[in-house]
Amino acid sequence: DMYKLLVVEDEKSIAYGIANSIEWETWGFEISGVCGNGIEALEQIKKDKPHVVLSDIRMPEMDGIELMQHLSRHYPEIKIIILSGYNDFEYLQMSIKNQVMEYLLKPTDLDEFEVTFRKIKGRLDEEKKKELEERELKSVYEESKSLKLRKKYNLLIKGYGYDDEKMEEEFFRQGENWLGVMAIHLEGSGGEDKNAVYQDQIKVEKILNEKVPKEWIDGTFIWNFEEKITGILSSKEEPLEQDLQPYVRNLAEIVFKETGIRIYAGVSSFYTDFHMLPQCYEQAKCCASQKIYSEGKNLVTFYKEIQEADFDYYAISFDSGRILKEIMEQQEINIENALDEIFSEFKGKVVLDYDYIDRLSLELLFNLSRELLRCGVQLEKVMKAMDCTYTSIYSLKSLKEKKEFLSRILKEASKETARMKGEWKSRSSLAMKIKEIVNEEFDSNQISLEYVGAKVHKNTAYISKIFKNEFGCNFSDYIITKRLEKSRKLLEDPARKIYEISDELGWADVSNYIKLFKKKYGISPKEYRNILQAEGGGMEKYSDENE
Repeated sequence: DMYKLLVVEDEKSIAYGIANSIEWETWGFEISGVCGNGIEALEQIKKDKPHVVLSDIRMPEMDGIELMQHLSRHYPEIKIIILSGYNDFEYLQMSIKNQVMEYLLKPTDLDEFEVTFRKIKGRLDEEKKKELEERELKSVYEESKSLKLRKKYNLLIKGYGYDDEKMEEEFFRQGENWLGVMAIHLEGSGGEDKNAVYQDQIKVEKILNEKVPKEWIDGTFIWNFEEKITGILSSKEEPLEQDLQPYVRNLAEIVFKETGIRIYAGVSSFYTDFHMLPQCYEQAKCCASQKIYSEGKNLVTFYKEIQEADFDYYAISFDSGRILKEIMEQQEINIENALDEIFSEFKGKVVLDYDYIDRLSLELLFNLSRELLRCGVQLEKVMKAMDCTYTSIYSLKSLKEKKEFLSRILKEASKETARMKGEWKSRSSLAMKIKEIVNEEFDSNQISLEYVGAKVHKNTAYISKIFKNEFGCNFSDYIITKRLEKSRKLLEDPARKIYEISDELGWADVSNYIKLFKKKYGISPKEYRNILQAEGGGMEKYSDENE
């Protein structure tokens, strides 16, 4: 099956180049459209929903960021790939928050396109397979009343699509109720096998609904739209923490006894208005995410604890300058220590903005990426070789895993920096050897890139590149400058004929020599000699001004 790809790029030549010059079919894709900005793209997406959108960041009318945000909100299943320049890091930080799957840096070669799109095809194939498996599982499940229940409560925690009066009657049939939400993380469930994880979640959902006593608190548990197990809790009295603790403990014991799976819960505040349930869900999710920092030592976190926490984490950040220095000097232990210092600050703390540690880590990687580029090290390529991207950090569920993720990348970057240094060293010594040959033989008729290449056993393109990089000018310009400088000295002797000087310095055609001399110094060799004789060597000032 072919997957549909939409190209969004305001430079037509680039857009049609991407669309027409790549054999997309061989990678499993077909171009469903080419758009010049985000507004055109949204119209196209409404008409013919693509599987993948490849978009530039900087575009008129609606740029890539706005397009991403819209897609993330309304079409979360569409895979987004961003095309960007190196000066777009601020944008990229935003893109990380908007479900961007991959991004490619301009200019991008065909190999990078292929690796990226083959990887995405693999992901789409996997999702398709999962969708089929889930469809089969769900078709069995469809018959049960659980599905209707799940649908109803999903609408409640999303905050739309339900009948207000019906819900009011449902929750407040026997007088006022206090409502809250519990978010549940499963520990050690299914591992990498997504189908096994799904099966575990459905199993736990069933156990929680059927085996947890509904006494003073009534809990209805669903597998929700974000694939998390969520409990909608209802009670006649406002539940207090000391009452909820044993309730959660009992619930965890029942699940562990039945499945061997440990759970970790986050519980929101309670309200008497069911319209607050979406807010309760966000609170519960934030509480459950504290597991990242507490390392799961607490069975449950309550929202009240988060409201009362006074940890000023916004004042903490990585010293990217110091870490860059350690990377450049291959000080792996110091890299580890610098990461430890920051991560230990967060250990055991309560963090309302629970993905702050991810943003901090990404900021460090972006800053380092920019600096390492100056040394010829592309951090994105280092990560690609490790089979990860910036976004990989989001799926890691503990501080330890997040720190190890950063540590592995920075150590690989350090190795790559050492390799580049070695290359520069050998290139630098080769450059000196080339310069030596040129300085000795610049006035020879046979001096050329081919001649030097044969002497150092390298091809002409490589010699030319090395020369330009090391000395900041072309090989031929350097030789011309050396010859012209020597010709000035030879012109001091009035007995020397101009055509003899030209011939001696490797110019068979004297008019060529005169033309080059005039271009560099603003006067002809003859005029130069006349001024020299008239002023007794006062030409230095004149020639410096013209150089």
